[in-house]
Amino acid sequence: MKSVYRIFWITLIVMAYTAVASAQTVFSVEKISETEYIKAERECSRYNVISADSIADNDIVSMVLKESQTKFERLDSAWQQEIYDIYNNPDFGINKRWLKFLPELNLYGFIIPESPHDDAIWWFDSENGKYICSAACPTAVNTNGIYVSQVGYDCDWPLDLRFFRRKGNFIYEFESYKSLQYSGEGPYCQVDESGLRSIFWHDNNMLYLKTIDHNRQESVYLKIKVQQTVRDMLENVMPNEAVRPAPIKQ
Repeated sequence: MKSVYRIFWITLIVMAYTAVASAQTVFSVEKISETEYIKAERECSRYNVISADSIADNDIVSMVLKESQTKFERLDSAWQQEIYDIYNNPDFGINKRWLKFLPELNLYGFIIPESPHDDAIWWFDSENGKYICSAACPTAVNTNGIYVSQVGYDCDWPLDLRFFRRKGNFIYEFESYKSLQYSGEGPYCQVDESGLRSIFWHDNNMLYLKTIDHNRQESVYLKIKVQQTVRDMLENVMPNEAVRPAPIKQ
């Protein structure tokens, strides 16, 4: 009987390691044609979450702005002044102008500079106004609760992507991708002279983006498959079975 139990546990361990190892291949980056990119861009509207054009005044919004004001006042005074300098706007304040609302994901986000070249966002639950965490500011958000953030740089931007997911009351980072071969400026600015979106989500957590290949000095189109792996889930699950949140930056 002991040998049966031993075989069972050995088999279980082997299966777990196999699952983790195979799951690591889920993230992939592939060059695609302009034709495929344009076709996907025409179909992408239902897979992307767009920030609301306007935000109504209500008790939850007031709560979010009040908490944001409190958090801002806790920042170092020198950094507070630098934030005013970054925006180059003496009228900068804790108001709806800097608030993002994603109704499909029940999220408010107050945008705040993390550096002179990049923004962070303070996330709040839009149903109760409770603070969730601070994380990288989203560049593109999909309907499955995953968003990608392109890191901002002063110049010579590499493609530097960070992937976050909302799970219940947590938002956590589960994947990243950086390549010096490709430029991150187009995805960050989200503008393209052709009129196409420079970055967007499609079905099955597929991210599409247009960028510059520095090696070839030409525009290229990339398709990135993003799927949370078994390894990611194991690394982000805490002992109480909650999901590990994104690091909180005061």
